[in-house]
Amino acid sequence: MPRKRGRPRKIRTPPADATPAAPTDDSFVQSLRSALEKAQVEVSSKGEEDLQHRTRLNKRLIQDLWEVHVQFEGIGVHLAMEPVPTLFATFAEYPSVWSFRESFDFGRVASLELGDRAPGWLGFTLKFWYYRTPEGEGRFRGIFEWCDGESYHRYAGWMRTMSQAILYDAPEKEVDLDAIHQALRDVVIQWYSAHLEKSADPLVAHLKAKYPAGPTYSKESYR
Repeated sequence: MPRKRGRPRKIRTPPADATPAAPTDDSFVQSLRSALEKAQVEVSSKGEEDLQHRTRLNKRLIQDLWEVHVQFEGIGVHLAMEPVPTLFATFAEYPSVWSFRESFDFGRVASLELGDRAPGWLGFTLKFWYYRTPEGEGRFRGIFEWCDGESYHRYAGWMRTMSQAILYDAPEKEVDLDAIHQALRDVVIQWYSAHLEKSADPLVAHLKAKYPAGPTYSKESYR
């Protein structure tokens, strides 16, 4: 049985008054491409500068916090550190002889902390981190946080009340390492001395008297 031939397709022609597409090389397209390429280069360069700045600052603070960790270990007080030392350091002789691990990306570290793990001192923590304001400004903050007591909540159970002292806060581009070191030295000495005296009260009193208060919040207490 012979196959039926399909109907020939109609080729539609554009209306006589159709507007042709604008050529890709007109002045608007070219200027737009140039502007977008320039924006891409500027943002990329800014990102690289920010990471270089963070790399230098983070390396120095990591070195400082590790030294604090070592000094506290000398009196039998363990401070848990973030980032974890085995990630950023290669130890030739633990804990004093070490070098930065080349494979670790220091520019990507967004927060650093030392957390007290001694019995009765859980929650006492030194923290630094980068953040952005609602307006988009990049800033760097350092705080000391501690437990200001516990209370029982019917539905949530035991909760710890956490208080903060703001040690340092400034635009990321204007970070003053000397000012950070001044606050760090002051707080670490008070923290160390409080352990020797076996009482956190002098440390908390010093923090409340000398530094602005940060936000207070509640967190779960693990019992």
